[in-house]
Amino acid sequence: MLDELKALVAVVEERSVTKAAAKLFLTQSAISRRIQQLEDTLRTPLLDRTSRPPTPTAIGQRVYAQAVITLRAFDSLVALTTESAMPRGPFRIGVAHGIVEAIVVEPLRALRAQFPELDLRLRAGWSPQIIDDIVAGDLDAAVVLKSHTSPAPTTHHQEILASLDVVAVQSRSHPLVSGRSSVSDLARYDWIVNPQGCGYRAELERVMGEHGQELRVGVDAYGTEMQLQLVGAGLGLGIVSKSILALSRHRDELSIVDLKDFKFRIDVNVLHQSSVGNLIKPIALLRDVVAARILAAERAPDGPKSRKRA
Repeated sequence: MLDELKALVAVVEERSVTKAAAKLFLTQSAISRRIQQLEDTLRTPLLDRTSRPPTPTAIGQRVYAQAVITLRAFDSLVALTTESAMPRGPFRIGVAHGIVEAIVVEPLRALRAQFPELDLRLRAGWSPQIIDDIVAGDLDAAVVLKSHTSPAPTTHHQEILASLDVVAVQSRSHPLVSGRSSVSDLARYDWIVNPQGCGYRAELERVMGEHGQELRVGVDAYGTEMQLQLVGAGLGLGIVSKSILALSRHRDELSIVDLKDFKFRIDVNVLHQSSVGNLIKPIALLRDVVAARILAAERAPDGPKSRKRA
């Protein structure tokens, strides 16, 4: 059917069977045969063959207009699977809580500037749910946080962009902890953390449990920036990666708690479907801008320092 539609469009636009045949690298008889097959399928004449050159009938003109739309739609469909094609249409991105506020603006700005025909759709969530959405095909690419021991989907492409040191933080102006401390020492303080589902919180609860303690949650608060603002106000302790802390607008209000028995690193991973077609370049740009953002934070010369005993 597509070949027949192409033949009709060529004849109407070229106003000549001869020119249409040359355009499609076919013989004139092949062009005539395809249009005849299309007329047989639609059970109506599409060209007035009494005129020279043949002109579309009234219904033929309508079929031609719809054929142009159909062929363009088919070309767009083919382009979805072609890596060299210009990216257009929806690009569904998932970003994990804990990094979304710190890293999302620059990648989206770069994607909008370089690929203006993309329809950017952003979803924030816990990393396990984001990974499930990738596996289910509900997202095209994602930036997630994973510990070294967390399982990863083996059927999808995965790349580690950075491995981040995670630290406990407190208010610089209203400190709760003085000097070098242990995890057990911090069990008596309130913590400002994400609700259940957060990898940082889960790791902190695990470490507390290993020391025979329980995590004392003072505030459940979505969003790293809100948590760090509350920590900066002296309302509790917080947990965050050093790189994300360096990107925070509240970094100067905070200091890192010097802990002798807490070592925790978390990976920033980019995941995407194995076959992404014309989204391959946007995904590469997403990866590169996120990696550059994190690298710039890691190289920041004056990030928050640990608070030492005077």
